[in-house]
Amino acid sequence: MPQCKYGNEATRPTAKERTIRRHNAKQCVCYREHEAGNAKNATTAPTKEQIVNVSGSGDTPDTYTISSDVSWGYDDFVNFIRAKGQDPDKVTFKWGSTSTPSGGYFNKINDVRFKTGTEGGEPAWPVIQQAQPVIVNTPAPMPVPNRKLKLALKSADHQIGYRRLEDGTLDPFHDQRPMDIFTQACAVYQPDKIQILGDFLDLPSQSRWAQEASFARTTQPALDTAHAWLAQLRAVAPNAEMIIIEGNHDKRMQNFVEANALAAFGLKRANMPNSWPTMSIPYLLRLEELNIRYVDAYPAATDWDNDTTRNIHGTRANSKGSTTAQYIHEHPHLNTWAGHTHRAEITYHTVIGPRGEPLRRYSANPGAMCRVDGSVPSVNGAIGANGKPAKIVEDWQQGLGFSYYNETESWPFVYQIIDGRTIIDGKEYTA
Repeated sequence: MPQCKYGNEATRPTAKERTIRRHNAKQCVCYREHEAGNAKNATTAPTKEQIVNVSGSGDTPDTYTISSDVSWGYDDFVNFIRAKGQDPDKVTFKWGSTSTPSGGYFNKINDVRFKTGTEGGEPAWPVIQQAQPVIVNTPAPMPVPNRKLKLALKSADHQIGYRRLEDGTLDPFHDQRPMDIFTQACAVYQPDKIQILGDFLDLPSQSRWAQEASFARTTQPALDTAHAWLAQLRAVAPNAEMIIIEGNHDKRMQNFVEANALAAFGLKRANMPNSWPTMSIPYLLRLEELNIRYVDAYPAATDWDNDTTRNIHGTRANSKGSTTAQYIHEHPHLNTWAGHTHRAEITYHTVIGPRGEPLRRYSANPGAMCRVDGSVPSVNGAIGANGKPAKIVEDWQQGLGFSYYNETESWPFVYQIIDGRTIIDGKEYTA
């Protein structure tokens, strides 16, 4: 009959107690002593020297091997996780122990990672919430340059959004490089206005078009990214009037609520009748906290620089020919800034006025801030079997717009951004 390992002369069990059956059933004295040893060891976190192997970090689950004189139990591993600065209630892991030739044990804890929604008792599809607030630390804002006219800086079609690829990484639709250049320009020029001409968000999960599996659980990261960039803009240009004009993609959130949760449409926080609805873009992006004005009701959403210059997202998208030319012919008495087509262009037009005078007008598009390599869902895009977008060349251009204006005049400039680089007033800006 084998002798129990943990028994001693005083506590060694009787022959009946140390039968193999009782030992395997964890009813023998050696197991009780072993558990007592575990409880004692659990009160002391392992020292650094006891960790003999560690791997994983970031998106890769952590794995540890800890050398110990005794075999660890579940509570020991929980205490170890807590000692490493993680909340045991928020992670999942696998564990076990193996004996060593020297008489000790290797206690192994594998696949230490945050629980998924179902593992943590949370919804598998997380509830959309307000963007995570951020604090931006920047140097003191630059002084406003001396200029006779007011200045508005314009960007459009950021399409902030993501695909979640097979390995869990987020592949963005937006391009951070032109967004960084726009931030630099706002910091240098300190414009009177900063205008985003629609489709700031992509919102593919709220679209009526065909869904990709990779769109799942990407709305919240998009909201967080969008708010963080707006907070950076506000930090570098604290005195600028900032406006976001609703585009057809931004409108998707309202359309989605109306189509799928009509009873919740327009629902606001208690006792705040003048606030934005909780499922609206201004609320989710925390625009009031950043002092940013949101102009909704696409396609009617419009912001005016002066009595002759309007800013819209736009409804026209000519596949062949100039869209800005169409706007100027439809409204020859107005200047129009519009996005929507992802093409940087300016069209000038002159017609006769009511007293025989020339009316000189223009229509301009600042270009897009999204990627132009096929990553943005579009009629020309394609997805492979692995869920990744195919590389294509879209007839789109990245860029930003400047408009110098007063009460009666408006002077447009569009600067194309190529591979994270542009030239404004002879100065090169790079991301």
